[in-house]
Amino acid sequence: MEPVPTATELPGLGLLQGWQNPDGTKQFFGIPYAQFSERFRPSAEVASWPEGRCDARKLGRYAPQPQRPFYPFPMPERPHLGESHQGEFDCLNLQITLPAGTKPDDKLPVMIWFHGGGYVFGTANYSVLDGCGLANISSEIGCPTIFVTVNYRLGFFGFLASDDIKEDNATYGGGNGNQAIGDQHNAIKWVVKNIRGLGGNPEDITLFGQSAGAISVDMHLRAPHRHLIKRGILMSGVAPICGRYTEAEYHTLYLKLVRACGIDMNLPGPERLAALRAVPYEKLCTLTFEVMNNLNLPQFGPCADGKVLGEAQVPYLADYVHDCEKEGIIYDHEFTMSPEELVSWIKDTLPEEIASEALAHYSISSTMSERELYHACEAIVTDAVFCGPAYFLAKNHPDSFVAHWDYRSPFDNAWGGYAHHSLDYLFSWQGLNGILKPHEIALGRATAEDYIRFANGKEPYPVRISNEDGTSQRACRVYTAEAKAEVYGWNEYKGRPLEWFERIGPYLDGFDKLSFEITMRRNKLVSLEHAGSGKDTSKVTFL
Repeated sequence: MEPVPTATELPGLGLLQGWQNPDGTKQFFGIPYAQFSERFRPSAEVASWPEGRCDARKLGRYAPQPQRPFYPFPMPERPHLGESHQGEFDCLNLQITLPAGTKPDDKLPVMIWFHGGGYVFGTANYSVLDGCGLANISSEIGCPTIFVTVNYRLGFFGFLASDDIKEDNATYGGGNGNQAIGDQHNAIKWVVKNIRGLGGNPEDITLFGQSAGAISVDMHLRAPHRHLIKRGILMSGVAPICGRYTEAEYHTLYLKLVRACGIDMNLPGPERLAALRAVPYEKLCTLTFEVMNNLNLPQFGPCADGKVLGEAQVPYLADYVHDCEKEGIIYDHEFTMSPEELVSWIKDTLPEEIASEALAHYSISSTMSERELYHACEAIVTDAVFCGPAYFLAKNHPDSFVAHWDYRSPFDNAWGGYAHHSLDYLFSWQGLNGILKPHEIALGRATAEDYIRFANGKEPYPVRISNEDGTSQRACRVYTAEAKAEVYGWNEYKGRPLEWFERIGPYLDGFDKLSFEITMRRNKLVSLEHAGSGKDTSKVTFL
């Protein structure tokens, strides 16, 4: 059987057309939630539809981005939705999936997903992020839930800041950069305002996201609009894993982009900005690698402009924190420094009392092999950027849920055999079930059930477990290498080096700086003296 057209009236907006699938779920794609008038300007929430109608039966356009230099993962076909294309001014749209049998007065919990990709790559249009699998699971376990996935601006378009952009934005609400975070905020507001008409509860919103998407969730949980959100799930990301840039550093990247476009850097600010806005978006995408010094995984991050989180961060911590065993492997193309360089960076970046311990802990020496260097770099980045910060966030929020993904990739590619970054969400969204083995499908479902129960206000597993002496200890969920969803005592689980995290805790800022030198050559990145000369992404190899 094939999907059939369906339509519903959304109060205040008009007729929303979508699809009803053979399993009874209903889906709506490419729904515009915000718009913006000029490149680099803040977006504003969409309040009406042309002619009171929205045809949400085809995929909307997604944010401009360069070619993704990662190994490909299979995408299930959805021919009734048409092809997916990039677009600059019409990329702010979202998709909604309703469980079978949803009625307008149901008041179901809502989960809003922000995708990852280093704020450079990715889209909610990926078919592996189709919400049907999760919606069906939610119904089967008695926790029917509505799922929303969001497209937002990326790369230069979503984060670039500069003196010129700040001056231009002064008449559009202020701020400098962080356009994508504003887009996401508008998506949240759109859902809160309109989801009731589709059977959702606007007062029961859970944000969840992976990698850069998790950073986004973390930022929204700490922002002044926190009251719009009831819960948050962070998968492989705590702000700022993609780095945080000052306004001065972003202005340097802006000038590097202006120069790469052949624009005179000495033009007056308004003229310089106008010239950059006239450059086709396709060219700006192509120049991403050059401006970002030919990094294999260029990434953007929030600009510390004093506005994105308001004047002060709201002291709120996520309720659910999830990491993977080998997070840092995504940067493996950048593990190309010599052993001597790595030793020098550690000694120059960290205080002497911890530098020597770090060299010993990660078995780093000037005579180490290429493979040993690779694993040392991966471990430093995993500890300092991903798992260590997640540990401290969870430690400071004793009632939060903690989960670890240790199941190793079964795929025949460079990351096969590793419990790597992104593997957990690919399993949990059910989009790869067609190529997974039964025990892997069951593990992905267990992960999904945990998230869904949490979003429905239930305990996915016990927060604490009893000890033999009658006391109790904090628990954590582990998706094990044996494909089991187990509960461990936090102090008994040995899959993360908690004692080492405690040791490096006082020096975490230094380890963070070291990690961004390893992964991004940060000092050169924010210097006008250094730029790449283009990148061939067609021949990407791994160690």
